[in-house]
Amino acid sequence: MADYSSKDTKCPGCGGKLIFDPEQQLLCCDFCGNTYSPEKIELLLQIPEIDTGDAGESEEDKCELVCDSCGAVLITDKNTSATTCTFCGSPAIITRRLSKQFRPDYIIPFEVSRQEAETKFVEFARSKKYVPKDYFSKSNIESVQGIYVPFWIMSSRCKVSTRGEGLKKRAVYKDKYSLMSDFDVKYDNVPFDGSLEISDGLMEAIEPFDISRRIPFASSYLQGFYAQKFNLTTDNLADRILARMKHYGRETASMSFSGYESVHFGACAVRPYELEHTYALYPVWFLNYKYGNRHYMCAVNGQTGKTDGYLPVDEVKRKARLIRHRIVDALLILMCVAIFGALLAALYWLGATFITSSAGLVLILALVCLASPIGMMVFIGYHHKSNLGAKIEPIAEFLTRPVSKLAARRHQSYLNLCNETNMEVGPRPPAEEYYDSRAKIEFENSELYSNPEL
Repeated sequence: MADYSSKDTKCPGCGGKLIFDPEQQLLCCDFCGNTYSPEKIELLLQIPEIDTGDAGESEEDKCELVCDSCGAVLITDKNTSATTCTFCGSPAIITRRLSKQFRPDYIIPFEVSRQEAETKFVEFARSKKYVPKDYFSKSNIESVQGIYVPFWIMSSRCKVSTRGEGLKKRAVYKDKYSLMSDFDVKYDNVPFDGSLEISDGLMEAIEPFDISRRIPFASSYLQGFYAQKFNLTTDNLADRILARMKHYGRETASMSFSGYESVHFGACAVRPYELEHTYALYPVWFLNYKYGNRHYMCAVNGQTGKTDGYLPVDEVKRKARLIRHRIVDALLILMCVAIFGALLAALYWLGATFITSSAGLVLILALVCLASPIGMMVFIGYHHKSNLGAKIEPIAEFLTRPVSKLAARRHQSYLNLCNETNMEVGPRPPAEEYYDSRAKIEFENSELYSNPEL
């Protein structure tokens, strides 16, 4: 087996030589054993390291608040203190001198006040159906903290190649098409939080931020607030960047096809280039709320007021709602059984009445004579692997379609209800939020008819 080496690229982990493995389709390091996809290596080469040298005299007005429990580090001015950790709720806070440089490129100042943030938290929680009534207490709501969260802000052109399928409705059938889309697009100012302690999903749920209102970083904006240090390397973020760009690539491809009832793209390859990045601080109000034996984190966008987070679930309400859904399912099943049973009973009664007549006996003998050769033909057809079964299957599917569609809708509604009662955070903003409309897109789309579906 031949190996193909990369002479110019070193392992990001140890600096060793990377060898391309044709079987894995990955670049492998013989020294540390790490593996990298070629697209990830290309991305890493475009992202320079953030300067994290020792702090200088210009940063002596700041200090670090370190949580001895979860290890989170917050930066603030010397006159601001903390009693509990924003991320885990632990009171084990240690204050020390700033040890590393803290030099973001930009900052978006807080525009939402503390009182407004508290109101947003209450409104958000009360808008959810399954939050326990005793969820709130005044002391917990007042523990909200404003933190400047570190973000990588990425702008990049991307060469995207993705494959999928689409369905077009045609009378009874739906025509399936294989779809192919290759294009070049630019996504502008996509944020990636650089904190290990903060949920990526939560930060994406409160996006977007208005990038036009950012200003060059000045430490005076930290007065009375906290700022978290960037603690993720480019190697940590590369997979997240590629995954999000692939997600946006699929969304962009879906928007470029019209006339389809549904479009779904799966396989997707993305190659970012002309990448630009900045290191910025974005304002977020956090509420670490303890309910029962668990801590729940909610966040408010400190610029726009958009709120999301994780909330406790009242299990009594949840189970009652799920049981009601299952009761409806059971009633629907009983109704279908009753209708089917009534039809069988009616057919049985008509058949019994008809058979007792002389004309019925003659008809039964005629049917037996006709059914014998037809049955023999069916047997011979299956024995010789004819496609008779394939022809009968669509008819059976057509006759049972109303029931199968009803069952599918009820199952999907149950899954939606489970997701609703699980209190998950909302989705990230769609691709069009970060799509650069000023940059030209070069689409090469094609469609190929595949087969019809009922």
